[in-house]
Amino acid sequence: MSKNTEQRIMVYCDFSESMADAILHGIRIAEIFRKELCLFHPLGKGGKTEKMDAQRALAAIIRKLQTDLPNLVISSLTLKGNLQQTIDRIAEQYDGIMLVLTGEKIKTKLPALQQSQIPFLFVKGSDRDFLQYNKVMLPVDFRKVMKDTSLWASYFGRFNQSSIEVMVAKDKNNEYGAMTKKNKRFIEELLFKLHLDVRFRTAQKGSFGLPFEALDRCREDDCRLIIIPSSRHISLIDLMVGLPEKKIIQKAGNMPVLCINPKRDMYILCD
Repeated sequence: MSKNTEQRIMVYCDFSESMADAILHGIRIAEIFRKELCLFHPLGKGGKTEKMDAQRALAAIIRKLQTDLPNLVISSLTLKGNLQQTIDRIAEQYDGIMLVLTGEKIKTKLPALQQSQIPFLFVKGSDRDFLQYNKVMLPVDFRKVMKDTSLWASYFGRFNQSSIEVMVAKDKNNEYGAMTKKNKRFIEELLFKLHLDVRFRTAQKGSFGLPFEALDRCREDDCRLIIIPSSRHISLIDLMVGLPEKKIIQKAGNMPVLCINPKRDMYILCD
């Protein structure tokens, strides 16, 4: 990260009708973690005119927000390039620790997630219940990235007093089962050490079916957030039928989905 220690919650602003939803969720996340809110717009191939128009539009939004939220630090950022071309700069140069964006046009956004060092929070709508973020679903399978997903669950538990429901995969494969149990032990030690409100349950499905079972459980238990990894290896079949994270985001309805890239070291939240 840069020498500037002020971490930022970045909101992807594409000036679509649904952008307001992303901004509302971004405000809520910035308030939870006590971070600066930054409205971010990638310029693509646009020139000076596009940059000036975008900066004026973002400045107008910020003036309106600051009238209602005088205690929230809000800034804007425009960078040349598309989302995939700018995502590393967001984290490394501008201290972004999360990108909030809508699930619309998801196919164009997932390539950036595949190389991102910060999680993507996909949102839809501005339902008051889902803006609470007070109940988190954490599916746990055999992958090492579970340590990163559990860290983010712990952040919501610490800073928002969110309850955390941990659903552990039931793997029949001995190797996967051993790795899943190891992840569960790590998460137990982490979350119980922090004295968080945690409930563990065993899934009916193994690691590969776990996210979809967890999503069904979210609806039954009124969860307000599900935290999942993105795909590490993308096969031809994935390209043909769609990535699991894409399906989860599309099926989640108004429930936010926090996706973490397992292929990059993740930036951590500073207290």
